[in-house]
Amino acid sequence: MSLTKSLAALGTGGTMATGAYLTSDYWMPSKEKAPMSIRDSLKGALISSISDSAVAKKQWEAEFDSASDAIKTLLNKNDLTTETGGKALESWCSLQMPLNSHENQEVLANVEKYCLIRSVSSQLSRKNKNLLKVDVADGWSETYQNRKKEQSSANRTSVGLSNPWQEGKEAEDLVVIKKWCSDNSEKEFRVSNQGTSDLYDNVLKWCTKEGA
Repeated sequence: MSLTKSLAALGTGGTMATGAYLTSDYWMPSKEKAPMSIRDSLKGALISSISDSAVAKKQWEAEFDSASDAIKTLLNKNDLTTETGGKALESWCSLQMPLNSHENQEVLANVEKYCLIRSVSSQLSRKNKNLLKVDVADGWSETYQNRKKEQSSANRTSVGLSNPWQEGKEAEDLVVIKKWCSDNSEKEFRVSNQGTSDLYDNVLKWCTKEGA
């Protein structure tokens, strides 16, 4: 059996598993995959995907403020304010989307840092706040007692506590609070058109060392 016939028997319809086509006279490489753009390689939601322009503007500004020094260095602009920084970051992110992700790994890393909607826990970290660990007792009682001093029923309902403040209920309440913190700290950090986030504020107050 000739070499051509032997190799053809290994494929189906003349196509080899190695990604090449066999003809009677020569090998022809199969079509190479198109390069993946940075946009197509991203796994999270882009800030630019926010449809409400007023909310998107505030989200970009919050993103800039969360790491303003690093972003100023990235953009090579030292005179940026919250507003101009948000706009400059939005423009930079947009320009990176078509780039080849494989050939621009450093750019991709920065896009993942500054162009996506991050989690509440990520925002807390950027603000140098420390989430309490649900499997560690330290810090929870202090934060709980600080909220209790405020005697606000709204405070309790915001983290799933339905009953009013009562003496001797700390351990019971903390079970609910820890679950709420665990469930909500990894949710998306999204701001309103006022630039605020009730979810972030509640996680900060109830779930961090700084909440005490």
